[in-house]
Amino acid sequence: MILLKSFLKNIDDWIAVVSLAGIILLTGVNVILRYFFSNPIPWTEEVTLMLFVWLIFVGMSTAMKYKTHIGVDYFVEKLPKSLKMVADFIRILSIYTVLIYVFIILGAKFIGNVSGKATPILAISYQYINIAVIVGAVFTIVRFTAQIITSYKDTQKGIDA
Repeated sequence: MILLKSFLKNIDDWIAVVSLAGIILLTGVNVILRYFFSNPIPWTEEVTLMLFVWLIFVGMSTAMKYKTHIGVDYFVEKLPKSLKMVADFIRILSIYTVLIYVFIILGAKFIGNVSGKATPILAISYQYINIAVIVGAVFTIVRFTAQIITSYKDTQKGIDA
């Protein structure tokens, strides 16, 4: 039960790791087959493209969890505390807006637009590839919300102390 809970807690990390490992493995095998045997596997490009899309969008959640997104806060750090709070609120609102509107709402429309398209070799629907946009956004929203809650609790502990 503990192992399952740990897996579910880190499912975005696992998806990113499996995607990256798949990309490296398939690309490496295909390079060897192409140059040494002149016989590459034709479907590896499609699969690595799918894995790359999943890696990017689900990896966004992993980056959020470990706070490794690029941020430029030099000027925000120079502001008085009240303006820092306003800037932080604008940042939070902006991130939620992008995640919900751009990734989830527009992502759903995008998935609907590719409903009849399939990859040329494996005939996999592009919907299975592009659903990574929504899945990554949902994972990222969960991670970002957890960060906000943790930050709020830490702030409250600082006030109470």
